[in-house]
Amino acid sequence: MLSARLRPLPKHTNISMKRNKVKAIDDTRSDTDSHIPASASASASAAAATTTSTDQRHHLHTTSRHHHPAQSKHSILIPSPLNTLLHSDRHMKYHFYNLGGDFIRVSAYRRFKELFCIGGGSFIKEIVFDLSTFLKRELNDEKSGFHLQFKNYLTSNSTILQEKEPSWCVCDHHFGLRNWLFIVFGYMLQNYKEEEVHECLDDVIKMYMNARKLDHNNIRIIRDERDNFTLATFQNYINTVEIQENLLFDTRNNSSSRFVTISPAYNQRIYLPPLPRLHNRDLLVKALMHKEFYRLLLDPRHKFAQTMQSHNYDLSFGEYGLVRREISFLDGLGDFFLAQETSRLIFDLCCNTNSVNGNDESILDAQVSSQTYNLLKMILATNTLMSKLTKCYNLHQGLNDPIINTRIADEWIPYTTSGVLPKEKDPDEVRIYEEEFLGDFFESYMAALLIEQPQVAKSFIREIYKRLISVMTRTLPPEVTYQNWTMNILGRNIYGKKEVA
Repeated sequence: MLSARLRPLPKHTNISMKRNKVKAIDDTRSDTDSHIPASASASASAAAATTTSTDQRHHLHTTSRHHHPAQSKHSILIPSPLNTLLHSDRHMKYHFYNLGGDFIRVSAYRRFKELFCIGGGSFIKEIVFDLSTFLKRELNDEKSGFHLQFKNYLTSNSTILQEKEPSWCVCDHHFGLRNWLFIVFGYMLQNYKEEEVHECLDDVIKMYMNARKLDHNNIRIIRDERDNFTLATFQNYINTVEIQENLLFDTRNNSSSRFVTISPAYNQRIYLPPLPRLHNRDLLVKALMHKEFYRLLLDPRHKFAQTMQSHNYDLSFGEYGLVRREISFLDGLGDFFLAQETSRLIFDLCCNTNSVNGNDESILDAQVSSQTYNLLKMILATNTLMSKLTKCYNLHQGLNDPIINTRIADEWIPYTTSGVLPKEKDPDEVRIYEEEFLGDFFESYMAALLIEQPQVAKSFIREIYKRLISVMTRTLPPEVTYQNWTMNILGRNIYGKKEVA
């Protein structure tokens, strides 16, 4: 039977196709931006001038609220090249929105981990989600002081935009300020060095932390003797556990041995590139450990548990949160990283730029709709695909720890291991359960690879995704429908049990 310690099963939701049309730009019609006043002597032509100094840009956002009729409360100064792109391609806004939003989440996750070093993956994720909530609420509230602060920042910051963008113009797209922030970041990612974009993100994080009155310098790490012994014992496990390299890495250059299938109905194989090696042993072992492994280390038969007991420490789960935090960070980082790389790849394939392996032939329609865009992102990030990749690379069996491996097979993934459905269990619930558990392994490995070899991590996942998309576009009929994207590729409905006509 499945262990009762597994996470709660997600509730099924029945969602019609109309509700599945996820908007790339959230709440664009309901966002309320602050008025952008102009000087009493400013004319419509002057307001639309393409070259504006820093002082002039700041002036537009801080002078009298009686603005020129040509400007609406949604107006904002943006770089002229960005305005040209938005007018030349109506899909560019959600490309940039997704690129910027995903970059902010994954980079903020890593930055918050540096600032709040005592937090595990769940804690850091909560801060990232709070940042997203803060940006949506404060930036779309014209009465908020942070609304004006962020608007001024977007147009008059003294680091990147001012230095890089000599030409500016007033734009009146009704996107909402939070969405503008994401769009501007997406634009910068395509035109600036990533290090420069990180500088801008640091400014955003500082404004957020000041608003929330968060000070990482006031956080103290207080550990007692037990904590120190627990961490030392866990480090000893990392240093000594055997790694099954023959299962993980292609030692015989046999690339045809690893593949996933998109659907039995199509019988199409997607052959996978070799798994890149992690050279840092600490990162490698943690990448091969699910965040729930700390419970299995406390099995009375396990050497870790026996070591703790030999020093008169009990094996209560609640006493070992330190160990869980040590290994949970990678899961969250991998989740955000894969979302970011999905957005980047879709952008490149649609825009026919920066394609993989020097092949400039686009395999996606440049006019892909926002609905298809988001469905594709869901498919590439779903636990169904992540679990398939985990099994192909044997990541869930990477450590040679018989006690852990046996309990994982018997309690966490019995259906995957034996093919026999546990008694009185719903097949869909078991599948969701086991796919989520297995998918975490691939996310963790990708996070570790990102930390150690960022360019290798990006090239590796892009190659996997591109091979998958290439097979999908060759296999599926020209008219891409909901059923094609979900049932015929993943073999299941993304949104639940309800079939959609």
